[in-house]
Amino acid sequence: GEIGSSLDILGREAGKLQRVLINNIPCVWDPSPFTAIVDLGLTNGIHLRYTDLVAFLRRSPNLHTLRLVNIKFVGGAPRVVEEPALLPHLTDLVLAELVEPIGLGNLYLSLVAPNCENLHLDLRPSAAVMRHPALPLRVASTVQKALALDHGSFLSFRPNLNTQSASWRSQDEDGNGWSEEQPSFDISLRGTDRELAGFFCAFVRGVRMSVEETGSVVVDLGRSVSGTIQETFGLDLGHVVPTLSPSFFEGLNVVEVRADVVDGFLQHLKETLGPVGSEDWCLEALQTIRLRAIPKGELKVMPDESARCCLEDVIGHIRRERYGIGLDEPKPEDEETMSVILRDEFMIRTETARALEEGDTLWGIEIDHSDATLVYP
Repeated sequence: GEIGSSLDILGREAGKLQRVLINNIPCVWDPSPFTAIVDLGLTNGIHLRYTDLVAFLRRSPNLHTLRLVNIKFVGGAPRVVEEPALLPHLTDLVLAELVEPIGLGNLYLSLVAPNCENLHLDLRPSAAVMRHPALPLRVASTVQKALALDHGSFLSFRPNLNTQSASWRSQDEDGNGWSEEQPSFDISLRGTDRELAGFFCAFVRGVRMSVEETGSVVVDLGRSVSGTIQETFGLDLGHVVPTLSPSFFEGLNVVEVRADVVDGFLQHLKETLGPVGSEDWCLEALQTIRLRAIPKGELKVMPDESARCCLEDVIGHIRRERYGIGLDEPKPEDEETMSVILRDEFMIRTETARALEEGDTLWGIEIDHSDATLVYP
């Protein structure tokens, strides 16, 4: 039917259905006749009234699975309700607004699902939702179950043209994320707020503190410290200035940092790991840095000249900040050896090449270049 027409094809049978999955049908759906649902999935274009949805959830305590992706609300935007809907049997929850903000953050704050084991949020929340004091509390029980498996978690940052996104997900024993076999979470927030990255790290830290979890974190910076972005869509862009700060990672037990970088322009990375002369090295648990050189053919925008910094300068900086010693001093024996893993093509100095020919260490830091091409004069 037309958008706005009502979807009613089941009549009296609606009350018997336990599983309802509706995809890509741009009609208004009235959930009120459906009284026995345990598994509900609405994706891509289905319309419904927010008040109808909340009322339906309030009278569906047996709901096990709820999946809402790119739906549309009619007759009023979602708001946080004063009395949340209690869903004691809900184990799997997916809320995603991949195209535009539709208010699913307000819906999430209007639900209480203490036994949720698999949580997938991909939201474009308002500032009020992002900073709502209940947000860390809502995710805490699922996060606690997932992190109790002791496989660590993964924190990612993705800059785009005028939006930023940050995500935090659990890992399984193979390093993968979302898993239906065991408790897991994947929480992503997107927005135009330049403070999103800092807020998100504080959010992660707050959740971890509330569940008393100190497991390890792998941080994937993507291209966020490269000074460039992947797509320009024909626009004439200025240089991309990162919004990350080393203080964001304080207390997060970061064991690994990954980044896509432009070889020769590593200043943003260097400053994100810890500015020169900083009193506190926030990455005291850091063991591994993985760097991938973005191929020149992929570069639509070159970093600003102020970002010029070579690989050796970054490695020397890490050594000084991590061990608190100069390059000419031996690494303390009781300190764990850090490793830098390189991929694709990096320019290095002749003396660096000589040092790596004699052994895979530079200034006491292991350099793994088995997947890299090292170019030197």
